[in-house]
Amino acid sequence: MTGEPPLSFEEARERLRQRGYLDRGVEGAVLKGALASRTRARALLKAAFVATLFLASALAAAQAVMTALASGLGPRDALALFAWLLAGAAAFGALVVSCLMALAWLRGRSRGGGDQVATEIGVAFGLVSGGFAALAAAPALEIAGAAGAVALVAVVALLVFLSVRVARSVTLTVLVTSGREVLERPGKKGALVALGLAALAAVGAFLGTSAARRNEGADEPLVVASGRSRVVVVGIDGWSDRFLPAGAGGFGAAGTAYAKEQLDPAAVWTTAATGEGVARHGVGSLDLVRVRGVGVPVKPEAGTGWYLRRLLPAIRMARPESVTSASRRVPAAWDVSARAGIAALVVGWWTTYPATGPATVLSNHLYFAARAGAPLTGEGWPPEAGVRAAKLAHGTAAPAGSVERLVADASGLDAFSIAAFEEAWEKDRPRLGLIYLPGLDILGSALSEPGRSAPDRVVLARALTAEAERLRDFASKPLPGGDADLRLLLLDGGRHERSGRVVASGPLAAGVPAGPFRLVDLAPTVLAALGVPSSRSCEGRVASGLLSPGTATTSTVASWGRLRAAGAPPIDPKEYVDNLRSLGYLK
Repeated sequence: MTGEPPLSFEEARERLRQRGYLDRGVEGAVLKGALASRTRARALLKAAFVATLFLASALAAAQAVMTALASGLGPRDALALFAWLLAGAAAFGALVVSCLMALAWLRGRSRGGGDQVATEIGVAFGLVSGGFAALAAAPALEIAGAAGAVALVAVVALLVFLSVRVARSVTLTVLVTSGREVLERPGKKGALVALGLAALAAVGAFLGTSAARRNEGADEPLVVASGRSRVVVVGIDGWSDRFLPAGAGGFGAAGTAYAKEQLDPAAVWTTAATGEGVARHGVGSLDLVRVRGVGVPVKPEAGTGWYLRRLLPAIRMARPESVTSASRRVPAAWDVSARAGIAALVVGWWTTYPATGPATVLSNHLYFAARAGAPLTGEGWPPEAGVRAAKLAHGTAAPAGSVERLVADASGLDAFSIAAFEEAWEKDRPRLGLIYLPGLDILGSALSEPGRSAPDRVVLARALTAEAERLRDFASKPLPGGDADLRLLLLDGGRHERSGRVVASGPLAAGVPAGPFRLVDLAPTVLAALGVPSSRSCEGRVASGLLSPGTATTSTVASWGRLRAAGAPPIDPKEYVDNLRSLGYLK
């Protein structure tokens, strides 16, 4: 304490007014309301209310912009999301302001001028806000265009600036209502500090990811090297050699190991298909949320997960949805191939529902729609390909929710995908084919659940062995209608393993284990083997160690172009989510 008697509330208000503190932006707005009160308690409550409003608005704006960029929202949807986030940010802001008031009271007990104490707390709070804001903004900055980056940097700077000013105003209010003398005249030190921290936060958020951001560039003609080679990519999710009995023969130690940064299957397999990381292709999670008033599902960002995924659904203001083809932001290998004039086929891969062209696409939801006799709109492209494949789906009499139903779904999904792929490969004769087989991952994840009974575990273990044998046979035998010149087999460890391996075979394969391999290298390698130029803006590079020398094109283009947005047909999100839940992908 200073040893001086505390000022009365009226004296403190008058001296603060004389020193010009009421003429300074945010601080003036907070302090005016406080000083208009007749008692100290009302002054604190009014100051806390106004400060919370400022802080919550800035926080909700930053979160809304980050989420809008990550989820591709338009201005109208972003505004609706801001309104919902503002309600949640108000509760969080009130808690933060309460903490700031407690800190100001504790700090005000020591010696030092009021403006000095306010600046210290403002700087500290601004640094904390800036650090968290820059970290939260980094993922959205990597996928933002120029206009989006400018908006995001501006809103981060605004958040930091208001954080500093709110912290100062709250501190000054606490000091005044506690009878502390504010000796200094309000200079521009606090404003300059706030502006400086805001600029640093904005520049830091921008520079921290500018090296990873790449310009997509204008579309260039894809001049394809002549050739007739055919390439197949077989993705087996959840593979482990332990599923086969000793001596039964798996794929051994052949191939090259790779590591995964994510465990979410939609993120992993979209990375493999696009040659880009999550930050660029935009598919980071199976769990999305449809918020009331927002036209498209959103991916919670910047600390909004609990609020959007738990609280709003609990009060029926939001509902869970899952990732679809509309979530993917960049072209996949089959899109690039088709654009280059090379016929492509993809069966069951993540983010292919609803299905769109120009490649032949049999979506990852087609099996369930066909088995249930549901409309096939959006399940396959072209539509007649989906109708033809749907005839291969078979129903099951196993009751829903039983382990027998889970086994039937997992094995039936793989069997359907294999049959549909073989038929289309033989009939349509595409040069590029991709097939995704998730049965082992579904069964293995169910077996690892701690609540499973012993009989269920026996059933699942037997199903795993049988499924592994079937997938091994499919991946090893020639395809009907002519085998591939290059077959790339991805044996992924599934949702509980951060590794997998790639095995190359066929006349175009190198014949020896290759060097280091990354999942982002798959798409460029496949396309190069078909004679399609590599994209210099793509994160992935051609894994030449997998291919025989001289079999892949070395030409490049600036970009493979943007993903052509197509009008997706109406889908039933509840049915899609329910099917993913039945397979254990969503809880």
